[in-house]
Amino acid sequence: MGSLPRANHIVDEPNQNRVTSTQEPLLPAVRPAETRDELWDWLRLLNRRKALILGCGLIATALMALVIAQATPLYKATSRIMLDTRPTKVVGTEAALSGIDTLNMGAIQTELEVIQSEYLIGQVVDRLGLANNPDFNGTKPPGFVQTALQPLRDLWSTGISTLLAPPPRPQDAAAATAPVRSGRPAEDDDPRRRAAIGAIANHLSVTLLGRTFVILITVESPDDSLSPRIANAIAEAYLADQVATKNEANRRATEWLEQRLGELRRNLQIAEEAVAAYRRDKGLAGSPEGAVSTQTLADLNGRYTAAKGRRIEREGRLIALSKASLNPGELANIPEVAGNTTLAALRIQDVELTRKSAELSSQLGEAHPKIQQVRSELASIRARFITETQRITLAVRAELDAAASEEAELKELVDKAAVISGTASQYEAELKQLEREAQSNRTLYETFLTRFKELREQQDIQRADARILAYAHASGAPSSPNYKSGLMMAFMIGCLLGMAGAMAAEKLDRVFRSAAQIEEATGVGVLGMVPEVKGPAAARSNVVSHVLENTTSPAAEAVRAVFTAISLGSLDRQPRVIAITSSTPSEGKTTFVAALGGLLTKMNSSRRVLIVDLDLRQARLSAALSLTDRGGTIDEYLMGMKTLEECTRRHDLSGVDYICARPNTPNAPEILESMAMKSALGVFVERYDLVILDGPPLLAVSDARIIARLADYTVFIVQWAKTPREVVKTAISALLNVTNHVGIVINRVNLAKHARYGYGDHGDYYSRYRGYYGAGADMPSDTAARSSINLGRKA
Repeated sequence: MGSLPRANHIVDEPNQNRVTSTQEPLLPAVRPAETRDELWDWLRLLNRRKALILGCGLIATALMALVIAQATPLYKATSRIMLDTRPTKVVGTEAALSGIDTLNMGAIQTELEVIQSEYLIGQVVDRLGLANNPDFNGTKPPGFVQTALQPLRDLWSTGISTLLAPPPRPQDAAAATAPVRSGRPAEDDDPRRRAAIGAIANHLSVTLLGRTFVILITVESPDDSLSPRIANAIAEAYLADQVATKNEANRRATEWLEQRLGELRRNLQIAEEAVAAYRRDKGLAGSPEGAVSTQTLADLNGRYTAAKGRRIEREGRLIALSKASLNPGELANIPEVAGNTTLAALRIQDVELTRKSAELSSQLGEAHPKIQQVRSELASIRARFITETQRITLAVRAELDAAASEEAELKELVDKAAVISGTASQYEAELKQLEREAQSNRTLYETFLTRFKELREQQDIQRADARILAYAHASGAPSSPNYKSGLMMAFMIGCLLGMAGAMAAEKLDRVFRSAAQIEEATGVGVLGMVPEVKGPAAARSNVVSHVLENTTSPAAEAVRAVFTAISLGSLDRQPRVIAITSSTPSEGKTTFVAALGGLLTKMNSSRRVLIVDLDLRQARLSAALSLTDRGGTIDEYLMGMKTLEECTRRHDLSGVDYICARPNTPNAPEILESMAMKSALGVFVERYDLVILDGPPLLAVSDARIIARLADYTVFIVQWAKTPREVVKTAISALLNVTNHVGIVINRVNLAKHARYGYGDHGDYYSRYRGYYGAGADMPSDTAARSSINLGRKA
């Protein structure tokens, strides 16, 4: 039932007529530290603080419900744009009309920023007239919640801007006082237009769809029919802006090329005029010298060598013909003779006549007329052959003369070219330089002219680098506020805040809730834990009566367990005088005294127990025992004004004897320290088995310390979850300065709340095993009384 106290050692006081013995100080053993399961500790923390956690969650949910009720429903619409990954280009104008590099993620992110730019949104605002719409231009009156929270927003924004604002710079001050430029667009001065742009920007989301090139343009607005119009208008404005940007780039490039072409045309004209003037000035055109000088000397030498070769070849042919005329047999080797048909026919006739002459000569003799005739024909044919040969020779001689004449002319040209080559080579080099410059200007001019024509052709076929994949449509249902998710999120956040508050409350909890906590903090053992009593009233007398009438209840068992712990601590000599005190008033010590004395007497009628009220300032014992006549008081007995029999009364319900005190007794410390008090205790010990002294609070007055020195054992009452730890430690320290026979009782334990801690001490036992006690147990249950009476509660 509780920690057993160590053996008692009663210290003799001067002039105290009481029996003493050599025993160990009756201090309950302090429990050793145990290793706790942190997970269970956290679960128990959540369980015992669930009211705070759930309360914070419900409060946050209620606040969120209020905010949602005041919030304007927003409708979402999404349009889709697909970037063109395969752009079509009619002509090569990449420099001026390059599209989006879809393989560059940075370029795609740039396009997302373009879609969200104020310029593009401003075009949509102007197109749809949103600057005049109260839902967008900021003229719509705010709701109740927004009005209530506006001062907090202003204070927050002012504080944040003040903290984060950089120090002012001179140039900023100068810029603030500078006049506005006249070229600024007039619509930028319209606050409604700026408000509309900001409203759309705050409810615009532009994202990529996964790893694709599809861009999602999502817009939220209070009007379900307006959301798709805005989303589609942004998509169309983006495509139009792409085309306009390309047209603008094309126009600028065309203008630049046109200007550049004029310059190149003038440069080309100047270069060509310089070439013509140089030719004219240097005589390189329109004269034989110029014609000759335009040919290279090597070319002339080649022609001269070829002419000379032809002359030599014709000379050789002429010599061959001359030699052949002397030896006709060699005529066949001359090409001119071999290729002449007339000579070939004459040669055939010559051969035929020669053969015929030889045959006739052999047949008819030399003098025969036929032979003469044949020989005459042969002579005629040979004469014709010689004549034809001479004619060929004359033709070859004519060709030789022509070749010699050509050779002479070319020799003359070569000689002239050799004469003027020194001067002409310098002129030719300078001319070629001028011609190269003119050709370079001509090439550059033609290149720019070609690009200019391409750009002019591209003006009418510009297209965007994206296309609208799907237009937005009305959703039909609001997308926000999302009641379920909003309330759930608020509840979760509230519960998290409640958990934080619960942990803070645990850290800031400065009261005792378990025996282990008290023993660790004070070094004094705990005798027991007395639970709260549930009953129909809140008076002390009802609490005592309830304990005495239900002797098997947890409260009665706890009271008996305290006395058992005290008794078992010293079996050879039981404490005869027990003092009951506490650190502060209203901790239930008087009720505990009445319940302890009455219960011990009722459970054992042979045991004689006396309760003495020594709280000479409050004197609450009569109220605890529900007395109408308290009889004589302790101060009257000590001063000899009444006898012990006149001061002693017996409680009818329990049979315990008691002596009451008079409230506001003067000189209470002197009375308690008097010899009469010590003598009276000796008398009480002789007549009774147990004397219980109801003392005042320890920190309130010094009487409790005097009473502790008079008693064999002192019980220190601590109210569960109420008495501050520092107060208890201070009181115990003061009490240990006068006696070391001290035990602690934790009073008025709320078993339902204590069970959430799971400390495993007396209170946990009472809570877990409530069915072990009798039907009269006063544990919280459906059959128990609905109202509570706190054990030891003072009036």
